[in-house]
Amino acid sequence: MSTADPQFFPSGIVKPIPTFPVRMVELEAPVNPQILMSQLQNQQQQQQQQQQQQQQQQQSSQEESDDQGICKISLRNLCRSCRFTRCVNEGMKTELVQLQRDSIGRKRKEESSSVDSLFFPNVASSLSAVFKEADGKNDSLTATCTILSQMTNGYALFLKFRKSTNTLVQKSVIKPVFQIPRIELQASRFDDSKKVCKVEAHLVTDIVNTYFSPFGVLKFEDKVALFKNFFCYFSHTDRAYQSYKQFESDNANDKILMPDGGFIKRSELDRFYENSEGVHTSPEDAAKIFQPAFNYILDVIVDYMRRIRISETEYLALLGFCLWDDAVQGLSTEAKHLAIKTQSQLLTELQTFYTLQNKDSCEITQRIGALLLLVPKLTKCVIMLRENSVLAELFDYYEADVCCKNFKEEASVDLDCTSECIVHTKKE
Repeated sequence: MSTADPQFFPSGIVKPIPTFPVRMVELEAPVNPQILMSQLQNQQQQQQQQQQQQQQQQQSSQEESDDQGICKISLRNLCRSCRFTRCVNEGMKTELVQLQRDSIGRKRKEESSSVDSLFFPNVASSLSAVFKEADGKNDSLTATCTILSQMTNGYALFLKFRKSTNTLVQKSVIKPVFQIPRIELQASRFDDSKKVCKVEAHLVTDIVNTYFSPFGVLKFEDKVALFKNFFCYFSHTDRAYQSYKQFESDNANDKILMPDGGFIKRSELDRFYENSEGVHTSPEDAAKIFQPAFNYILDVIVDYMRRIRISETEYLALLGFCLWDDAVQGLSTEAKHLAIKTQSQLLTELQTFYTLQNKDSCEITQRIGALLLLVPKLTKCVIMLRENSVLAELFDYYEADVCCKNFKEEASVDLDCTSECIVHTKKE
């Protein structure tokens, strides 16, 4: 029986004998390992590209709703618009909606209010924002305007220190509330302002002596004479400037910002003297004495700053003119010559500053003239406040701080203060 014949089994079932193809299977040639590795790498790259495309598709697929309320939802996303509408229809109070919570845990609650960072670098924004602003000044201004650039750095440092002063005095941290642009300020009080004024006087002496060049090279007696005249200008001018910066777009503003981080409202000036240990009369009587000066600051000085839109560099140049007053009594001949020379250099640097802003000679002349017209207004304000202070002390309306007494023109240097500032340093 040949192999091709069918094979019979006892069960009677015929099972054919399997046949195989005549042609033998050809084996593939051995694969080069380098080629194999490159193929594997290509496959992995393709897989990674596919995964990236899928992730991009997932990120780009967002919920969309048109005016008819037709929602396009993909990748298991829920439509927030429909969910919010449903919640409102069910009676949800939208004013109670909270911001996204911290995934780690609840943070410590801090009691504070928010003020503009430009007024106090300790407020509203972090300290890094202040130094970022100071470091971001025009390099050309630093190279050509040495006095103004140093004054800018010193003023930024002064604002930083004043922030820390307010934190220590108020024993609270001032920060933005829920990052809302609207500013919430607290009403200032006489006792708090008195404490801050005492510390501020020493801060200003250090800043002026270090950053308001060439003040540091003067003799002690000349420093005392110039600084006693300058501090009154700086104290009230800075309040006006910060009030202008805070309420620049509000022509109907009736608030003056104070160094303690609060404000004084013109129509409620008596509240500034309420419940104060240093006030020996009624708040209404104390307010009557200083009401004309506060009206002058708001109606004349702040309004003029808003009208000319004074910049920080111009403001610091204005402070320089107030500091280097060669008509101050008691100055030596060397100090007078240095004051005149510094005034001339400030004018030169101010002209350079305007030139960098692409202003022509006519515009520069008009701008400098408009800026210098503010000086007599500041002088009148200082005279008014000095006269008001004399009347208040004469009738024992309030008790002035030791440092504030020393900054009067006719006052002698009082060494009761324990701090070693310019005014309270004994002559060596």
